[in-house]
Amino acid sequence: MINVTWLDSFRLRARANSIQGGWAARTRPAVTFHELPQATLRVRTGGTRKAGEPTVVMVCDPPNVIEHFDAVFEMLSPHHRLVLFEPPGFGFSSPRASFRFTFEEYRACIEALLRQLDEGPYVLAFTCVWAHIALQIAAKDPQLVTRLMLWQSPSWEQQVTWAREVDKKKVLSRPVLGQLSTALKPDQIGLGWYRASLAKNRYSDFVPTLNQALTQGAFCCLGSLWQQWFYGYTPPAVRVEQPTLVSWGMADRTHARSDKESIGSQLSQAQWHRFQHAGHSPELEAPQEYCELLRGFLQEA
Repeated sequence: MINVTWLDSFRLRARANSIQGGWAARTRPAVTFHELPQATLRVRTGGTRKAGEPTVVMVCDPPNVIEHFDAVFEMLSPHHRLVLFEPPGFGFSSPRASFRFTFEEYRACIEALLRQLDEGPYVLAFTCVWAHIALQIAAKDPQLVTRLMLWQSPSWEQQVTWAREVDKKKVLSRPVLGQLSTALKPDQIGLGWYRASLAKNRYSDFVPTLNQALTQGAFCCLGSLWQQWFYGYTPPAVRVEQPTLVSWGMADRTHARSDKESIGSQLSQAQWHRFQHAGHSPELEAPQEYCELLRGFLQEA
């Protein structure tokens, strides 16, 4: 596949400088921008870290942005230190000009953020494709990551099958077309994704926040990620020893055929939970159930 991911890096480079002093810096308390070798990440923090407790780190799964997580912050931050970030090329996190959207670049960038924050040990609460990055980081440094909470995440083989089914018209996977479609019509891609993946009729709860962010210049580089992750790449095989909570939103139609336990082959200590009335984003669709589940998991430590 021809690598044209530089198109996204190039177009975002011109917009990156205006972001840090604009709307994206002021919408919520404690939003900061972290300069890393691979990208500048938009991060929100909350809560106070208590002695002996880990910091909870969450990733915004595109097209969601920091502004979607208000309920999660309200419920978790009184009890735990919480870090939330937008990955490079999404929301308002700007990749460097040399960034090519590879799995390894994302892994290195997220690991660099954890080390720069210096608030470990961490619980990585990662969803969808990001769960596989959490596995890599946890396997590499068990002292840095003490627990994992993963959701909507099958094995890598099934993740690739899922990605190709989601993009069955091959819009995202085609070089240039994938970049153009996400640059010119991110609102339509976001609406289509919410309709397909969230519990029935829940899409209208999240579209206004997404559209507001897009109006203010939020990024959407799904085409570049799709082309680099799901065609010819497989992460190194790892198995983690840390306690892991795996959950699934059962109303997610995009994962209807995914083997919900397939990621278990990479986990030594796994618990399982199902959100019966939530789809791909239970942290947003069922925040109270999600936060109670996470807090209970942390209290087991």
